[in-house]
Amino acid sequence: MKFSFLFFLVLFFAKQAFPQVQSDPNLLSKQIEQYYSATGQRILILDSDASKLNPVLEIEDINELPQLLTQDSPYSYFGFKDHYVVIFPSFIKEGYQAKSNTKEGTSVAQSFEVRGKIRDNEMKTVIPGALFSIPQLELAAQTDVKGEFSIQVPEGTYIGYFSSMGKQTEQKILKVYRNQELEVTLFESVSELDLVTVTDRAIDANVMSTLPGATRMPMEELKLLPPLLGEVDVIKSMLLLPGVSTVGEGASGFNVRGGGVDQNLILMDGAPVFNPSHMFGFFSIFNQDAVNDATLYKGDIPAQYGGRLSSVLDIQTISGNTEEWSLNGGVGFLSSRLGVNGPLNDKTQLMATVRAAYPTWVLKKIPNVSVSESSTNFLDGNLRLDHQINERNSLTLSGYTSTDYFRFGADTAYTWQTNLASLKWKAYWGENLGSEVNLTYSGYRYSVLGEGTPLDFELKSTIDNLGFQQQFEWSGAKLEGLQFGYQINSYQMGMGDLIPNSEESLVIPEQIQDEKGIEGALYLQMPWKVNDRLQGQIGLRYSHFAALGPKEVYVYESGVQMEPETITDTLYYNSGDVIKSYGGFEPRFTLRYAFTEDFSVKASANRSIQYLHLLTNNFAAAPVDLWKLSDSYIQPQKAWQYALGLYKNLNQNKIETSLEVYYKDMPSIIEYRDGAQLFLNPTLETDLVMGSGYAYGSEFLIRKNSGKLNGWISYTFSRTLRKVVPEYGDAINNGEYFPANWDQPHDLTVVTTWQPVRRVSFNATFNYRTGRPITLPSGIYEIGDDIVIDYQERNQARIPDYHRLDLGMTYYFYQKKNSNYKSYITLSFYNVYARRNAFSWFFQPTPELGIPKSYRLAVIGTVIPSVTYNFSIR
Repeated sequence: MKFSFLFFLVLFFAKQAFPQVQSDPNLLSKQIEQYYSATGQRILILDSDASKLNPVLEIEDINELPQLLTQDSPYSYFGFKDHYVVIFPSFIKEGYQAKSNTKEGTSVAQSFEVRGKIRDNEMKTVIPGALFSIPQLELAAQTDVKGEFSIQVPEGTYIGYFSSMGKQTEQKILKVYRNQELEVTLFESVSELDLVTVTDRAIDANVMSTLPGATRMPMEELKLLPPLLGEVDVIKSMLLLPGVSTVGEGASGFNVRGGGVDQNLILMDGAPVFNPSHMFGFFSIFNQDAVNDATLYKGDIPAQYGGRLSSVLDIQTISGNTEEWSLNGGVGFLSSRLGVNGPLNDKTQLMATVRAAYPTWVLKKIPNVSVSESSTNFLDGNLRLDHQINERNSLTLSGYTSTDYFRFGADTAYTWQTNLASLKWKAYWGENLGSEVNLTYSGYRYSVLGEGTPLDFELKSTIDNLGFQQQFEWSGAKLEGLQFGYQINSYQMGMGDLIPNSEESLVIPEQIQDEKGIEGALYLQMPWKVNDRLQGQIGLRYSHFAALGPKEVYVYESGVQMEPETITDTLYYNSGDVIKSYGGFEPRFTLRYAFTEDFSVKASANRSIQYLHLLTNNFAAAPVDLWKLSDSYIQPQKAWQYALGLYKNLNQNKIETSLEVYYKDMPSIIEYRDGAQLFLNPTLETDLVMGSGYAYGSEFLIRKNSGKLNGWISYTFSRTLRKVVPEYGDAINNGEYFPANWDQPHDLTVVTTWQPVRRVSFNATFNYRTGRPITLPSGIYEIGDDIVIDYQERNQARIPDYHRLDLGMTYYFYQKKNSNYKSYITLSFYNVYARRNAFSWFFQPTPELGIPKSYRLAVIGTVIPSVTYNFSIR
């Protein structure tokens, strides 16, 4: 009886102390969305306070919503940068004002710096764009890309708010009587109102940033895209962006703005990746449980990056969680993965993942006989250790290893391995100068195994790269954002070894000379600002490369085409001798002029030099292609790229639109003579020629960022043409321009995501692009008993156009607010209408007549379903 009386007494006072709860729990959510559409401002509030605001059943002017919600209630509000409105209990500010009014004297309170980092409890990573606010002072700050914020606060005691999209807003008492350093973890919000809607970047970042053609995609955003073959894939996601394409299914790598696959610098925690693909491009090496974010630079490339002509894809892995351990992973029809993340002690954290794929059973279902008789699998793993030495110094050790196996038919197998490692030391020297030192290793191996007796053999090649980079960054009031540093990279390339696999093998062993080289660079990147409307960046980079011995270099007869028969001498270089060196300046310049807060124009120009080349005589790069350094005969590739873009946001930044045009001048590129032999060729330079080329195009994007239905439509028109007129020998295509192998003028992509309720989302992706160029026969002749095929000029025909539809669904299982177990399931369908997209078009003689017959090869000609169960335990 006493308990019942006490319960009703507490309930009576609680009812008197707080406003009545709104009758419709969804009404407030709808009103806040209307307010955002009208003003461009998001309303932030504690989940526990949302139901205690005044009910507003009818609104004449939606702009008055914050005032109506808080009038005659124990709540107040303030705005932040015309983007956010923070609603908070009034007693917080009133108590502070009352205390301030009772202070004696008129001296100004001393201020201290409050710095902090906001982390994501579920992703075990930092949260860019999170909001820190102190309602008493109507003071707020957002975290940067590192999840960090810094703000000056007067001395005193306050209540701090910490907010981010889809997370519970947290409160902490702050006693500011000295400089403070905070670290806060935000948990997933369970409020059905979903009021906390801070994005991970400024909502007008696409308009106001000074880098055209740069796209950053955090893993939280990547997970909203359709899962392809059961996994969220970084490379596949990048292919959905304008200006990024591939020549077809089963192709390793990607093409950006008319560049070859070797013209993209791909980094994982600073270590270069030479082959980003598993299973010939169907999976990437980047495990979704290990990736924090991915940034693609395809317009202006910052000065800290070099060595490639077209783009930079910078992948950063997840740092270890500092507070608790978690276990996460997924089990699917095609692949499975498992990872752990947590603290080893107060200063050291661990992140480790492992992934395995077993898609052979899917290959058996593909109509192509060669593919259905094949088998494949891969295994990879990530490891990362973060250690905080002290307040100013930290270390990060990151590693990755993988192995792939693919058997094509009955007697040929391919294996390749990637090993990456990086050791990063971050240090702060004083208040304004920071330094980051990164030591990296990248190793790549591949082998082709012939197992048909008596021609059993192993053909193998290797790449070893060791890199060192130190970068400084200045954060003072003057020249804020200034970056400068230096880089050194050494290369050792195994150009091919052919080894018999048994004593009975008839294969003759052969070894091609290894190649060595060293590349160095100095660089500086400086932001500049005339006013809020006119800003930009200036970058200057100087790179130098030297091909080194030991090596034997052939000398050819002058005045004629280089052929093995025209060798006149051999030069011998000892270890460390410089065979040939190259160098040059690589300036970069960007400009942004903002007409309004939602409309800007950007322009950029940059020059790049590339000393490393991928050699392939296939239409698409493969994991067993050959990489080569510049030398006495093979010059570096060079390019100037110019870009101009218009960026306009609509409907209070909820819809982004952009139009970019570019022109790329390539005065020095590599091409191949007709019938070139690239493997096991001791005189490789005789089959390579230097040419020139250019590429141009336009990219249009319209993107909806919020609401239950969102996504984007992108269209790219592009051309990339090449011309080869050697000093000696025959010109290709009679000296006229011809399309590059990856020239695909039209590319249309549609991406949609629909989330009708909180725990279910549907997504779809459609892609159409022009068929790539090929060279077809122009005539067939019979000379005696022989059939002779006469081919037309290079790349003057095209395979049929490509188009494909993928569908997916994600269901998030119900979980309690404080549950330690979270899970969701993804269902995807690759190539829904079973389109048999041609990958290549070739001719083979018929057994009966010997007359060549046309064949089109479709790598995948059927629908591939996939189901993956994903989980997280903390």
